[in-house]
Amino acid sequence: MLGNFARRQDDSPEIRFEKLLILVIALACCACGLVWSALYVAVFGVGLTMALPLVFVAVVGSTIVAAHVRRNHRLLVYAQLACITWISALIGWSIGSIHDSGLVISWSFLGPIGALLFLPLRSAALWMAQFLLILAISVFVQPALLGHPLVTSAGTRGVFYTMNVGVSLTVVFAAATWFTHRIQVERTRSDGLLRNMLPPRVAERLKSGAFTIADSHEQVSVLFADIVGFTNFSAQVSATELVSSLNEVFRRFDALSAEFGVEKIKTIGDAYMVAAGVSAHRVEHAPTLARFALALRDTAALSARPDGQPLQLRIGIHTGPAVAGVIGTSRFAYDLWGDTVNTASRMESHGEPGRIQVSEATAALLGPEFSLEPRGQIDVKGKGLMRLFFLERAFR
Repeated sequence: MLGNFARRQDDSPEIRFEKLLILVIALACCACGLVWSALYVAVFGVGLTMALPLVFVAVVGSTIVAAHVRRNHRLLVYAQLACITWISALIGWSIGSIHDSGLVISWSFLGPIGALLFLPLRSAALWMAQFLLILAISVFVQPALLGHPLVTSAGTRGVFYTMNVGVSLTVVFAAATWFTHRIQVERTRSDGLLRNMLPPRVAERLKSGAFTIADSHEQVSVLFADIVGFTNFSAQVSATELVSSLNEVFRRFDALSAEFGVEKIKTIGDAYMVAAGVSAHRVEHAPTLARFALALRDTAALSARPDGQPLQLRIGIHTGPAVAGVIGTSRFAYDLWGDTVNTASRMESHGEPGRIQVSEATAALLGPEFSLEPRGQIDVKGKGLMRLFFLERAFR
């Protein structure tokens, strides 16, 4: 039932949580107001000091109803902040000195704390300024601004101190705990997003404050995989079906990338770009990428498109030097540049459906544990004649 407080249909999860939080805080403070009022009756009798907590309960309680009816929890936020800040101060001033009131103005400090939870930082600073004004008045203009100082015994003051300082600081601790938890959650979320976008080593360098990230690699292996016939398929289905189908395929590819320890660089339409040897200088980058390509081909062969047609890939691999780095300041991306990347793309575009084409440079690094079928010399666009091979399988 509490979760329906001031609820609107278009409320985000964050707004729904904020509404629930301010309601719980308001109800808890109203309960404290009733306890404090009963305590003051027992100590001071009926009078202004006893009445002020009841004023707090009446104002906040009526605002809860108004906020719910108007579906505007901000009314309750401001009413709660104003009452906790100023009525707490008025209670202290009605008793007398800070010492005699048991530091009841410590409750006023919950105003700035609450503003930090629910309002922009600039607004919170204004509430902090109000608290400092209250503190100055309490220290330098005391005692009993609202009447004659009330006499309290040492035991009574001890109870006041315990309740006022203990409860208010417990609330501050709870707020600090909540802030710390939110910071940890957001840090974990941002770190996860960064790790999904960038290789781990690059992500750490970016987090440490590096502005320019560029690495030159003497030799890496780059793979391009393209879904055969996907352009025609995309013209026959809805946007939702298209994205859903592509997402399902690439999710499986991503799982294989993680399994083989190769680095997904990016997707370009229905093309998938992967590299090995960029996140760490691995001498076995070509064999690793070759095994990944075989797994990629086999995974696709076991799948089908939503239209029932078989899912086929055209895959190309080339090995050579490349430059890797991060570009952009917003929506930045990790990418590779150089002739090696262009040649790897040509290996894919000049290949055949369902097959893995590799350049002579890559073939030379694969060794006897792989079966290669020579394709001969092929005229590759922009590269001229090149000796190419089809990767068939791995023996182990």
